[in-house]
Amino acid sequence: MEIQQKCNDLNSDIHEELFLNNFLLNKPGNHERAFTSLDLIADCQNAIEEFEKVENVKHRSTLYIYGVLQAMYCQQDGLFHLYQSIVDENIKTPYALFELNHFTKEIREVRDDIAGHPTDRKNGKEFYFIAKGSNTKYKFSYAGYTPKFRIVKVDLKDFILKQNDFTKSILMQVESAIIQKMKIYKEKFKAMKLETLIIEIEDNIQFVYRGIDDNHHMASFGMEQIRNAIEKICKGLNIIYNNRIPKNLECIFTLQDYNSKIGKWILDNEIYKNIDAEIFMSNFKNQLDDLRKTLIDIDHKFENLNAN
Repeated sequence: MEIQQKCNDLNSDIHEELFLNNFLLNKPGNHERAFTSLDLIADCQNAIEEFEKVENVKHRSTLYIYGVLQAMYCQQDGLFHLYQSIVDENIKTPYALFELNHFTKEIREVRDDIAGHPTDRKNGKEFYFIAKGSNTKYKFSYAGYTPKFRIVKVDLKDFILKQNDFTKSILMQVESAIIQKMKIYKEKFKAMKLETLIIEIEDNIQFVYRGIDDNHHMASFGMEQIRNAIEKICKGLNIIYNNRIPKNLECIFTLQDYNSKIGKWILDNEIYKNIDAEIFMSNFKNQLDDLRKTLIDIDHKFENLNAN
């Protein structure tokens, strides 16, 4: 699994409107935290891979040491906040996530020792420095006073391999959580068939046309039934999308406007032979056809619990 591609895939998943509206936008900052975390994870992976591509370093490479440790540290932050936003909002620290996944805290500790506050570690209780002299690309040592003298040998290649496995594992857990949350959510509404309300509207359109053609008294009844069906569709969409109807479904509001205008003509006894009413009804039917296709897709998503 390429980490950057998985981040891109998850970014698409969290922006699917059913998930976005019901699981991220319901808490301030959750959406922003989730997608910026994914961006951070991918950027840090790029940085780690850039370090790996650097030709073998034969001199003291402090900048590379700082850089790759900071990239791994930031990536861990991104993984933690992504997990917190989507999997478990009650997890409090990256260390809790490490413990849950049996992952080493050594990478984070080494970074804090030498690239965090090395001369003021743990509020002035410990002091660290990178060993002088040459080091290889992946291996170096550092030392410090705790207050006892302490020497630490570091293998960056081992760190990178462990971090890679940890990152993939967390991303897979996030993906599984999204799938499970959506499955449970869809289960709640799979009995709701929005397309049937379109059929109800179509069945009553004939009465409106009868009103235009011969001033039939059932035109008022037909328009009232259409209005009720549109309101049911709006209510259903608001329930499904947590009161945030997507832009591709905003034609429902256009239908309400058409319904209101035609209803006024009927109420004012101006429907008979009304050319404008015929044009409005033609546009109404076009909008209805578009809406029907979208509602069929929504119904299908809820019937197929594994659909995106």
